[in-house]
Amino acid sequence: MGYPQENITQVEKQKYSFQKIEVGASLPLSVRTRVTVKPFLGFTQYLDRGLDQPQIQPVFQPTEYQFYGGSKAEVVYDNSITTGMNLMEGTRAKLGMVYYGALGDNQKSFGQVSLDVRRYQKIYREIVFAVRGFAGTFFGNSPKYYMLGGMDNWFGNTINYEGLQNPLTNAVGTYNDNLMFSEFTTSLRGFDYATLYGNSVAVLNTEFRIPLVRALSNGPIASNFFRNLQFTAFYDIGTSWTGALPFDSKDSVRKRVVPEGGSSGSPFVIELNDYLNPWLYSYGFGLRTMMLGYYMKFDLAWPVENYKVRDPRVHVTLGFDF
Repeated sequence: MGYPQENITQVEKQKYSFQKIEVGASLPLSVRTRVTVKPFLGFTQYLDRGLDQPQIQPVFQPTEYQFYGGSKAEVVYDNSITTGMNLMEGTRAKLGMVYYGALGDNQKSFGQVSLDVRRYQKIYREIVFAVRGFAGTFFGNSPKYYMLGGMDNWFGNTINYEGLQNPLTNAVGTYNDNLMFSEFTTSLRGFDYATLYGNSVAVLNTEFRIPLVRALSNGPIASNFFRNLQFTAFYDIGTSWTGALPFDSKDSVRKRVVPEGGSSGSPFVIELNDYLNPWLYSYGFGLRTMMLGYYMKFDLAWPVENYKVRDPRVHVTLGFDF
């Protein structure tokens, strides 16, 4: 359908913040399992500072507040053991649930349920096959979004701002209540942050982790670089959706506008529904080690979208595990 196009080239100054007081208690059920409950009280604050145009005096809007009360609960299971830097064996799992009750406006209340399971299987000596599965969904009167793609602590990252329902964008002069609570979901190497987004998400990561020098050496390794050197081969697959489970392209709808960016000068644009393969996946190889006092990861990924293999992308990140 067509509709009047707004001037999306204007830059608007908006300030968002979230303050929270939280207390928690944990109950160990066994050596490997615990239950945690964390009630909280908090509020969001929003201030619109107007358009970023030097020739126009900015008009400051009144500050808006929304108070929330709620609780977070999680069950954690962990029988893993650490055999080296970024080397583990065993199983880790976490089932979590959180509910935000909007005080004075129940239409803004929402909740979230998520499950994260990781298995580290020893193959030979210190060579490990690691698998991680994550699934989550938002629910309630005002469900938020998962934004799928990219990696944690990604240097030179890129973010997708396109799409009519993109939670990172909003019309000029409006409050974007998705910014404070929507979550980036990683790892999906080879793709921008927020390549896909929706109220639910599912992602699977697999890695062969090969500490080649450690696996071949029978003695101590003096070099910090070689002692922690690790080669990986990986495969990532995931999807994010709203509504019915996206088992095929009929259930996966991505909305976009033509022309994108409003470059034609026409007062109208066309809204299109793209029916695409709902699953994004990538494969490749990488290297991890200690450099300059940091554990660094280098990955070369071939992303596959709608059955087409795209050009490979390099990811440089900090941190451990997936």
